[in-house]
Amino acid sequence: MTAGSPSRRYRQPENDKMFTLSRLKSGLALTLLVATVFCGARDVSAQSAATQSGAAPSGVVQWNGIERVIAFADVHGAYTDLVALLRDAGVIDPQDRWAAGRAHVVSLGDLLDRGADSRKVMDLLMRLQVEAQAAGGQLHVLLGNHEAMNVLGDLRYVEAGEFASYAELETPADRGDSKVPAGYFGHRKAFSSNGKYGQWLLAQPVAIMVNDTLFMHAGPGKALQGMSLQALNLRYRTALTDYLGLAARLEQAKLLQAGDEFDARPRLAQERLAATASAQGVAIDPALADAVKRFEAAASNVLISEEGPNWYRGAALCNEVTEADILLPLLQQFGAAKLVVGHTPTRDSRVVTRFGGRVIKLDTGMNRAVYKGHPAAVFLDASGPTIRYSGEAAAARAAAEGLYVAPNELEDGAVLAALKDGEVTVVGPRGPNELNVSVSHAGKRIPAVFMVRASDAARKEVAAYRLDRVMGLGFVPVTVEREVQGQRGVVQGRPLKWVTQAQVQEQKLRGGGWCSVDPQFQMMYAFDTLIGNESRTAESILFDTDEWYVFGTSHDRAFGASRGLPAYLKARPPSPGAEMRRRLGALDEAALNSALGGLIDERSVKAALARRDTLLGLPAAAAAPK
Repeated sequence: MTAGSPSRRYRQPENDKMFTLSRLKSGLALTLLVATVFCGARDVSAQSAATQSGAAPSGVVQWNGIERVIAFADVHGAYTDLVALLRDAGVIDPQDRWAAGRAHVVSLGDLLDRGADSRKVMDLLMRLQVEAQAAGGQLHVLLGNHEAMNVLGDLRYVEAGEFASYAELETPADRGDSKVPAGYFGHRKAFSSNGKYGQWLLAQPVAIMVNDTLFMHAGPGKALQGMSLQALNLRYRTALTDYLGLAARLEQAKLLQAGDEFDARPRLAQERLAATASAQGVAIDPALADAVKRFEAAASNVLISEEGPNWYRGAALCNEVTEADILLPLLQQFGAAKLVVGHTPTRDSRVVTRFGGRVIKLDTGMNRAVYKGHPAAVFLDASGPTIRYSGEAAAARAAAEGLYVAPNELEDGAVLAALKDGEVTVVGPRGPNELNVSVSHAGKRIPAVFMVRASDAARKEVAAYRLDRVMGLGFVPVTVEREVQGQRGVVQGRPLKWVTQAQVQEQKLRGGGWCSVDPQFQMMYAFDTLIGNESRTAESILFDTDEWYVFGTSHDRAFGASRGLPAYLKARPPSPGAEMRRRLGALDEAALNSALGGLIDERSVKAALARRDTLLGLPAAAAAPK
């Protein structure tokens, strides 16, 4: 679980050439970096490294026929909380020895950073790995993004207490007159590829399968298409060791230095190489130039980028309609029925499911001091997943995560209750026949917009919202009919911070988010076709500027009698994805009448069904490139 992330860039939506998004780099300067000590060649053996560190050897990444599987996520140095959870879950006894017998226990990564006791956490798990294997069980420790960061030298989240726990490993000669925290050099020794923890971590997998369940720190994205589970783990480990080996060579040549900002290292190495050659009046060394070039490639390896398996948040955060077209083929590729992930904290510190139970989100903020969370473990057996929360006697079932639309900090049902019954306060004018308002309800203040609408137009706005929810899209914010300042219309929810597409264009705004924009626009185009929306403009497309989710408003001219595409889509029709097609195919006259009865007439219902058929007759979205 982490706020920082690598940079991201998005292509402009295909039907709107005026719009481009990019995710900005976090910009966090790294003042505590180190010359990584690298021992040996790039192909560090997982088997020998694990054996030398005393941990159970790795290599196998898939197991079947396991009766009991237990998983936990994102410890972040919370040793005391972890021990309490493992005792409650029956993984260890009161003396903190392995007590789970032949069970397989999975740590989903992020043992490190943000908490002072991460070294104690690793020591515990290293010992338990050996004890588990002796008992016929297994303790699998997956790499999270924070493990990779510590090994590679990206130390932006290392707590002072974490550094201090390694103080005995450094000497006065190591420190010299350096102003880095006590234990810094000991930490870097321990996390080097021949250090106790670096060697151990380099031997751990990034993804495994137990029975029919795929375990991964963050989740699978397009970068994993076409890979077997074995190939993924091999390529990921190679990505780490390639980087470390090349960094060591460049450090020896003084092209990389302690204190370099992590993300800037490839550029700095190139600049220093050129500057050194110029200062000496010689040609650039071809061997060093090649090493710098290969280092740049290693630093940008997709598997250790935001698209890789311990950064990508699509399965945890993105719209299920659009993300299903990425996730479900990947689960099929790996032969998995379910996916269990950490990395992305749940909203209420309770375990939740997504995608009809196929994804379990297990990061409930174990480090209470930082996240105010509730440590949890999931048990997977023949009866299905159950949850054990630390300190709670009874097991629980994981609830399905509800829709979080606008504002996405609140569950959709709570927003609906607020907009229906809350107190509306006018904040100020927004535009012609529109007011910015705030709605107070149950101690919450919800940003919204009041749009003056005649009765027929108001009903169409509400119909668009209701149809969106019948299909489970989460594209149209909650919309209810209300009277404000003596005028009739609709009140519609908004993100806490938002802009229209028109503002993005006019102000040349650049934003970012974890969820690709193109699929969200394709969902909008399909929805506009279904409802016959002829009023889509740049003013009616909204972006949540925290996550850059796409929302649509102003559907007062929808649900007409036309049976074809809206005018703005005729030149380039939408390409509905597989999941959108499935949901369109599930719509029938009875479902539409149930959802929209009293809002639109029978003729409009039949026209919507005809447009549905038009959509289903369009070519499917092209398969994503591998």
